[in-house]
Amino acid sequence: MSHLRLSSVAALVWVFVSGALPVVQAQVLDEVPRDVTVSEFFVLLQSESELSETAERRDPSVPMQNGVTIQMVEADPLESPAESDEASRDSANGDRLTLADVVASLYRAYPEIARARQQPIVATGELTQAYGSFDTKLYGNTISEPLGNYENYRNGIGVARQTWWGSYLAAGYRIGRGHFQPWYKERQTDEAGEFKLAFVHPLLQGRAIDTNRLAVFQASLARQAADPIIQQAILDTSRDAMGIYWQWVAAGAVLEAQRELLQIAEKRGKQFEAGFEADKFAEIDLILNQQLIAERRAKVLETEQKYRQIAFKLSLYLRDEMGQPMVPSDNWLPDHFPETQLPESNFDQDLAAALMRRPEPQLLQLELRGVELERRVACNDLLPRVDFIAEASQDIGKAATKSDDKSEFELVIGLQGEMPIQRRKARGKIQSTTAKMVQINEKLRLQRDKIGAELMTAYNALVLAKQMVEQNEISLRAAFETLDRYRFAFDRGKIDLIYLNLLESKANETEIKLVEAQQFWFAALADMQAALGLDPLDQAMAVSALPDSTRPGPGDLPKPKNLEETQLQKDWELHSKAAE
Repeated sequence: MSHLRLSSVAALVWVFVSGALPVVQAQVLDEVPRDVTVSEFFVLLQSESELSETAERRDPSVPMQNGVTIQMVEADPLESPAESDEASRDSANGDRLTLADVVASLYRAYPEIARARQQPIVATGELTQAYGSFDTKLYGNTISEPLGNYENYRNGIGVARQTWWGSYLAAGYRIGRGHFQPWYKERQTDEAGEFKLAFVHPLLQGRAIDTNRLAVFQASLARQAADPIIQQAILDTSRDAMGIYWQWVAAGAVLEAQRELLQIAEKRGKQFEAGFEADKFAEIDLILNQQLIAERRAKVLETEQKYRQIAFKLSLYLRDEMGQPMVPSDNWLPDHFPETQLPESNFDQDLAAALMRRPEPQLLQLELRGVELERRVACNDLLPRVDFIAEASQDIGKAATKSDDKSEFELVIGLQGEMPIQRRKARGKIQSTTAKMVQINEKLRLQRDKIGAELMTAYNALVLAKQMVEQNEISLRAAFETLDRYRFAFDRGKIDLIYLNLLESKANETEIKLVEAQQFWFAALADMQAALGLDPLDQAMAVSALPDSTRPGPGDLPKPKNLEETQLQKDWELHSKAAE
């Protein structure tokens, strides 16, 4: 067997190439003998790596027993989370990002929900504005004619308001002094002035409803619609956030699976390099494995890019106390998906409950009521405008004229009216609002059908995804059992590296399929919860409280059966005969 002479610098380069996180200081590497075999050096390197891992797990405050110093460097981007020290992993277990954390952050600081929460204030302001039509108005005037033959001065003040029932009520005081034209004698008052009260009340058009009351009713409906608008924003945004969260969890698991596949090739590469130096392996096997390492490293980088992209998307929903987006740390990734538990379902009951809870039917019903009110106003406008009017006045003080014709109490009552002959405005409004009501009713019927379809789709997806998870778990366990047996054959030269690579890739694909099936199940669960109109935060807390799944997956792969070598040999011989 050939010998390999390594200096301290060469050994340091070997540590970096092998992907080990800790860097052993020069004084440790100087202890490496100058003449060692490849296998001896590999064992020595492995021992030093284990020593480094042990040192990383130690409390920094506890001194090393053998005096060896370990210097830590920044982790390689391709380092697997499984290679992190156990102390960091244990301390991070309580800091895993749960679904409830994301939804709670969304409730607190997501701009779309914050915008929707302003809707009640907007609607309340519009309602107050609509009531402004019934405000009491203060009016006044002062008019003077100081020049000419008729010098006079007139002043007046009063209050007026529109009543809720369409009436108009006014009360005021005025005084007119001086000389007035004979045809304007009504402008003159007795010395102390005149008090006046006026009242106008509609008898037909404008009595049951008018535009002022319509504005109040519509503003009130808008205020009632504010809560469903908030609910809709929460449901839609939470469903998107939940979907992104499960994509993030799945992307992290897929990245871990790709890193595991890469580590297999890298570990085998060390063996090939040592074997090639010892003339045990052909150079073509070494080159082929180097190709596999490069391909798998490229796949890791591609997967990491997708993982980072999803993490950036998740930061839109995950926000800090200041409301700023927060990119989730890799240490926050859950180790496992929660356990998949199929909820009980009764379609008729679920549909009835969803129609009561979902905001879309509520908003359409409020919109329908608003159009109905517009139609009522249009029908009222078909009636002629007939108003009862009454006016009472009383002058006080010394008589302004010799005839004393203003001192008596005066009362005027009567009717006044008008009506457009064609009445096209009212008839056209009735026609358009009637058609709008039909449109909204059809839209409401379709929305109810959509909710039913969403429930059936989500529940069907849950049931099938549950079966997909179970079948993929069976497939994964079988794939790794098969892979273990073929590795036994590879170690004994019965199959080549190309065939083994195909089996490793197939097992990796099966591992990823199980991850994606679990992601699909939880995404379907989020869709069903949204279809039912359930509170997203309550549902997220319930999901976060579920126990971790015990299914195998990245970081927790199936363990092969402990079969004896003779049994494996016999099984392979039977397989080879059947293949022939």
